[in-house]
Amino acid sequence: MKLLLPLLFTSFLLGSVVVKAQPISLDKVRDQFFAMDRAEGAAFQLYKSLEKMDLSKDPLMLAYRGAASAASAGTVSGVRKKLEYFNNGKSELEKAVALRPLDAEIRFLRLATQLKAPGFLGYNDEIKNDKTIVIQMLTGISSNHPNSYLYLRMCRFIMYNADLDKSERNTVNQLIAKFNPKK
Repeated sequence: MKLLLPLLFTSFLLGSVVVKAQPISLDKVRDQFFAMDRAEGAAFQLYKSLEKMDLSKDPLMLAYRGAASAASAGTVSGVRKKLEYFNNGKSELEKAVALRPLDAEIRFLRLATQLKAPGFLGYNDEIKNDKTIVIQMLTGISSNHPNSYLYLRMCRFIMYNADLDKSERNTVNQLIAKFNPKK
């Protein structure tokens, strides 16, 4: 009996670690990202679901965690904590972009974060570049791509949140039409 109790306790601990370490699916992360504006605390919840994961070999998930961390700054209290979450997110986004500079989704996440960040934080130097790359990359993607739903969401976000010139607005409208399954 003395040996059985520690064995059961160890099994319980290992079992709970395994449950906590289960990865969250990319589709779920994408859905939660696009829901961040609709539900208070959603950014923090997304960040917490990714916080403990080793994402050193997954630049896309690293970018999502970075975007969620930066957005979480609006939900935590205290200036120091706000800056900590924002700067951590910014650092992870920059790392992800450095690992995959031509990934439209990663560039979109940095663009969205820059567009939503308060101006006094000064995180806006790459808006124009990211916007250009995202639009160019999406232009080259087929309308029947498996991620068309995601690209449609990205285009709609850009249309309503980015400052677009006439040419960019026309291109993004064409992309919305291209990725919209209800044509």
